[in-house]
Amino acid sequence: MIPSFQSISQPGLDLLLCLDPFNRRVRVDEFQGDLQQGLTQILDLSPDWAEKIIIKAHREQIGYLNDHGWSQEAMIPGYFNGEDLYFLVFYPQKPRAHSDRLDLDESIANTILGMDRKPIETDGDVIQQSSLQDAEKLAILYETVFDIYPAPLGDPSYIRKTMEHGTVYVHIERDGQVLSVASAEVNRKFANAELTDCATLPEEQGKGYMPALLTRLEELLIQQKITCLYTICRAPSFGMNKVFYNLGYNFSGCLVNNCNIYSGIENMNVWHKLINR
Repeated sequence: MIPSFQSISQPGLDLLLCLDPFNRRVRVDEFQGDLQQGLTQILDLSPDWAEKIIIKAHREQIGYLNDHGWSQEAMIPGYFNGEDLYFLVFYPQKPRAHSDRLDLDESIANTILGMDRKPIETDGDVIQQSSLQDAEKLAILYETVFDIYPAPLGDPSYIRKTMEHGTVYVHIERDGQVLSVASAEVNRKFANAELTDCATLPEEQGKGYMPALLTRLEELLIQQKITCLYTICRAPSFGMNKVFYNLGYNFSGCLVNNCNIYSGIENMNVWHKLINR
């Protein structure tokens, strides 16, 4: 179930909604204009299966949203061409707002934040920028690593489609087999990129592949004049959260029961880094 997008442009209002049935959520990627009119549209257009609604809000919208039952879970500085983004959420189905493991996930983040940053050295493996021809190999790795994932990365045609729409993949391979991969979903309108889709074969983990891949992605994104980098990674994953921390990313909140990944609906941590031009 691939998410679908719905754009609404009316006098005094512009909305861009992502309808995401696999993760049973609606995400509002752009919200400009009349707040009362906009909230009415968002709630009316949200399907019955939507357990969580997320708005990528601007600072000046927070007060109104708070007054109407929305709460902030995380933020990303500099997301909108230098202007900060705030994740405001509403739960049409209240059980989705409760996570039994939130305290444990928060303790993982706090443990990492109390550590010294120690970049991981790599073995000098050759990093390749992935091409359309690599989609089959990338899909095999994703299929191997993830039983559940928010996007259908086990489908090579889906990977090719994301590449054609600007997503950048980099990977490390040996003897024709991809060992590790990461990607960046680039938003050129707002000069930001989400570093995501990180996966390494279980037997290859701990060898420093992921820091090397993410560093290479950063280099490519800087060349594209991207100024805000962020990731939304599994809160229970000590390893991935530590990788981003060691690479200089800053923690800026936890999205509760955010998406269907790995073991089911999980909490996701937000990390960010600003790039000076």
